[in-house]
Amino acid sequence: MIRLFRKSLLMILAFSTCLLGVEAQNTNINPATVNVNALSEQQIEKIISEMEKNGMSLEEAMALARARGASQMQIDQMAQRIRDYKLNKQSGAEGVGSVRKSSNGSTTIVEVSPKKTFKATKKNKEIFGFQFFNSENLSFAPNVDVPVSDSYALGIGDEVNISVYGASQQTYVLSVQKNGSIVIPDLGPVNIYGLSFADASKKIKSRLISIYNGMKGDQPNTFADVSLGALKGVKVNVIGEVNLPGTYSLPATASVFNALYLAGGPNENGSFRVIDLIRDGKVINSVDVYAYLVDGQTQNNVQLRDQDVVMVRPYVNRIKVAGEFKRTGLFEAKDGEFVADILRYAGGFTHKAYTHRLDLYRNNTRTLSFVDVSADQYAEITLMNGDFIKAGAITERYENRINISGAVYRPGDYQLTEGMKLSELIAKAEGLKEEAFLERAVITRKKDDLSLEAISFSVRDVVSGKADIELQREDRVQISSIFDLREARTVEIVGEVQFPGTYAWAENMKIADLIFQAGGFLENAEVSSVEVSRVLDYNETKELSKSLLHTFQYGLDRNLKLDAEGAAFTLNAFDKVYIRRAPGYRPQSNVNVRGEVMYAGDYGITRKDEKVSDVIRRAGGITPEAYVKGASLRRRIELTDAEYQAKLAIAMQDTTMNPGDVEKVKYQIVGIDLPKIMSQPGCVEDLHVLNGDQLMVPSKLETVMVSGSVLNPVAHTYINKKKAKDYILGSGGFAQRAKKGKVYVLYANGTTAATKGGLLGRRFPRIEPGCEIIVPEKPEVDKAANASRWLAIASTLASLVTAIAVATR
Repeated sequence: MIRLFRKSLLMILAFSTCLLGVEAQNTNINPATVNVNALSEQQIEKIISEMEKNGMSLEEAMALARARGASQMQIDQMAQRIRDYKLNKQSGAEGVGSVRKSSNGSTTIVEVSPKKTFKATKKNKEIFGFQFFNSENLSFAPNVDVPVSDSYALGIGDEVNISVYGASQQTYVLSVQKNGSIVIPDLGPVNIYGLSFADASKKIKSRLISIYNGMKGDQPNTFADVSLGALKGVKVNVIGEVNLPGTYSLPATASVFNALYLAGGPNENGSFRVIDLIRDGKVINSVDVYAYLVDGQTQNNVQLRDQDVVMVRPYVNRIKVAGEFKRTGLFEAKDGEFVADILRYAGGFTHKAYTHRLDLYRNNTRTLSFVDVSADQYAEITLMNGDFIKAGAITERYENRINISGAVYRPGDYQLTEGMKLSELIAKAEGLKEEAFLERAVITRKKDDLSLEAISFSVRDVVSGKADIELQREDRVQISSIFDLREARTVEIVGEVQFPGTYAWAENMKIADLIFQAGGFLENAEVSSVEVSRVLDYNETKELSKSLLHTFQYGLDRNLKLDAEGAAFTLNAFDKVYIRRAPGYRPQSNVNVRGEVMYAGDYGITRKDEKVSDVIRRAGGITPEAYVKGASLRRRIELTDAEYQAKLAIAMQDTTMNPGDVEKVKYQIVGIDLPKIMSQPGCVEDLHVLNGDQLMVPSKLETVMVSGSVLNPVAHTYINKKKAKDYILGSGGFAQRAKKGKVYVLYANGTTAATKGGLLGRRFPRIEPGCEIIVPEKPEVDKAANASRWLAIASTLASLVTAIAVATR
């Protein structure tokens, strides 16, 4: 008794110490104040170690904790923490399986086999149901995280948790032993193997009444709750005609479909209709996959148990289905099934199917036969292995269709009734439109040999009742409008109006009416002389003549009022009206002046003959800091659409040109002599300015740039009387491949000067501030190619000399 008390005291101290996270063992610790979920793994391990050292079970330890003052919630949490610790440790030691918590709080140790891949054959993919077990979008992968249903059958190794609460409090964590029972302390074994979870719960509660009197009667004060803890997985053998036969590990809640999914489903020879579940050597269930695929029935998809065998038998009757069915491929039929059954499995006919008969090609083991299956035989003809059923499509042939098109209010297809006349069809089409052409219409009719014939009639006579035509199947009636039979009548206006273009012609249309439709005049329009051109009429074109058009001219004001003669003039179809631009009108143009002038900016061009000197004078003249000799003019060049498209086409055909380099708008430098322009206004150099010109007057320049084939291209300070050669020497002199006789100078104003040769040697251009000395480079010579060329010439000459010598002997 003293020894038991010592064990109890040590266990309480260890439990309390770990709950509080302190090292000292203090008998005054109150466990009721501790957060069990905050305990570390090391503290849980210490509690388990003390339990094992003192030989105490989990139930005994929890009872001692309850006596010490711990709440039932703390005890349940501690028991769950201890179980989880043991399960995790066991899973890590074995190296297989996984520990999962299901949504109902139970912990499940399972070793789930992975879904293996295999290469499906073409025939595999044709079998109806193959994609059910091998689809990326549909998965029957076993799920260990689903709640345990009331129908779950308990198996060996499953853990049962019993919580007694109320007047009496107790917690049991029990496992189903190999004999199928759980052993409840002070009660004894209770056999629950194979029972559903709901039945097992009822049985356990009824047995607990014998040791908990508070659970009896109509007003009990003690209650019990039964739940499942760790569920042991099952191993199932999938054999027979499957793609991946073998032994698979599955959760305890897995079904036959889960096992078939991992095995890849039945193979080419496997049956989807007869899949047996064998338990303890007996077939306890037969699964028909079609019942789920076609009708959605799942009652035969039963839960698996450890060491169950799933046997996939070979198919008995395989039927090929093609044509206008919603599902096609290879189907399976049981003995005694009919054509109607396979129609249901195939989803029925498509909307284009001919449903009155089917083509059945049958294998008679020796020869083939053809069976013409009519609709009334679908439920009578039984299916045989190797049958091939094909549904044809309906023909594009209408029994009672006629069509009317054209100038009627409701064109389209109509039903042909017996004895139907043309006038009845026109009435069904809501009658003729006002613009209908009444003199002639055409019926296009199919003859007996399906060739076409045209039947013309007078619409006027049919409408008035003077004549009528009986219609036939597939007749197509065409009634044209008056507008269909003539060219579209339009007039055109061009020139200085807001919306030039083509407009519909109307009778009695005046010139002012057309201008009004075109949005009126632009500000630059000349309204005193409007010209109209008119094509020759039919009578004038009967004979050859030099005349092409008639022209008329009329005056009007901006309020669209014409003189008497113009007001009486009416436009004919195809007339063309021209609105000219006023002679003195020009769009506003401007030139930009920048740099060393008094008032830089944009200036409007006031006269057609305005020159550079005029613009400089308007800009206030040149500032003292200006470098007049360096002044330049950039002129805007804009191509017309035709010019741009022509240059673009040439660039696309010429491999030496890049189409991306073709620009519609660009600027070019125009060299000017501003000192002479300013000293002699109006001289030849004093150019007329154009719209978009940019006049640049730089400030004083103090450098000279040397570039090209020199040893050190660099800018130098300008020194008066220093020559080009001096600047070149200042850049290191000529490079090895420099073209010394082709040196040229680019001045600040855009002009250039080249080196000249003479008896006294080269004369380089004069140097001015801001200029650039450019030394061209000789092209690189391919010495190997030159050597080969000379060798070829020498060889040719040698051959020629040899030939001459032989000829002169």
